[in-house]
Amino acid sequence: MALVLAGLVAGAIAQAPYSLKTVEARPIPRDDILQLWREVALQQCADARKRFNLSNEECLREIARRADACTVSQAPSTPALVASTAVSKDIGRKYLQCAVPYYFCRGVEVKTEKEALAQCR
Repeated sequence: MALVLAGLVAGAIAQAPYSLKTVEARPIPRDDILQLWREVALQQCADARKRFNLSNEECLREIARRADACTVSQAPSTPALVASTAVSKDIGRKYLQCAVPYYFCRGVEVKTEKEALAQCR
């Protein structure tokens, strides 16, 4: 019985979640790395009012609305197994550009200075 429990504990330790910080020591499969970057995108909502002029809930909904499409668009160019911090950061940069909203004025997302001048008055 103790041997079985020890095996279960060892198996649980071996199945610990992946981390962007340890990508070189423990390479991350494509689906998992895209999920990790999705979590990073969602964390951007912590100060959503200041960054995006959205409530936390609006920010979470906006990212959730975009996330699946971002994953689909990033998957073909993402290696099956990511083992490099540089590659991980490149994937993350592209994913965040896709998933994280820009600033909102009067309910309209503004991506350029020209749009901001037109919408934010």
